[in-house]
Amino acid sequence: MKFTLVPVVSLSLGLWMGTAQALDCEAVRARFQCDAQTKYPLHLSFDDGPALQTTDVLKVLKQEKIPATFFVIANKVDCPSLAKQCQTEHANDPKACLQPMRECEQRKQILQQAKREGHVIGSHSYEHLHYSEVAPSLMREHFRLARQVLDPYLNTTPPLFRLPYGDGWFNREQKPQVLQALKENGFQHIAWQFSAFDWDEKNQQGDKILSNVLEQVCTRKQGGVVLFHDGVHDQLHEGRLFTTTHLKEWIPSLRCVVDFKPLSFFEKGYTPRR
Repeated sequence: MKFTLVPVVSLSLGLWMGTAQALDCEAVRARFQCDAQTKYPLHLSFDDGPALQTTDVLKVLKQEKIPATFFVIANKVDCPSLAKQCQTEHANDPKACLQPMRECEQRKQILQQAKREGHVIGSHSYEHLHYSEVAPSLMREHFRLARQVLDPYLNTTPPLFRLPYGDGWFNREQKPQVLQALKENGFQHIAWQFSAFDWDEKNQQGDKILSNVLEQVCTRKQGGVVLFHDGVHDQLHEGRLFTTTHLKEWIPSLRCVVDFKPLSFFEKGYTPRR
């Protein structure tokens, strides 16, 4: 079979056409005005999981040999707490809690899989709140619970944490109590340099999310940690479907411009914990 390069006039979800056609990296770089001689270091991070579709992300990462970091919401794997809440809400129907509990155990298994496959696991707190706006006592309790519930999965020393919405990080000068509370719980905060903005519904079409990332990298001419989402913060089990479905299709175009790196390439001050 003869392989040919096919010029790309417009990037789309059909960029990668399989074995008969190959991606034109020159066209990708030209579209985003990237330096033809440079590949920028990039680390993939995913927030708001674990979700059922996190397994789709893990499959892609394994196939492509890409290391990633998952910042997970602790209450999604706090099965005893979820069971207690469910039993209170359905006191007259014990069977109503069977499926939610099976799903919780499944999310725990998925998170364990991510850890087992070598990805970094960090906390995204216990719930997805603006922590600079809540009562200090609730903030401290959620940070404590996040560490307690996620301890079997956190695999760095110190454990890593990413604040929901970046609240407490972007406004750290005005709200220093948030990072201070994280420090008191032994966490190291990890921010991001680029966002895919995949949470925004208007981006969940065509190649908007891919374009968001490449435009930022090529315009700034630098690498960093990029924020994606494998989960949806207000849904326990369903993931960020557009991202989890199309990640595999975006990787070839990204490889035209970036070199995937582990988190340790960008962040220091922690060591692996097995």
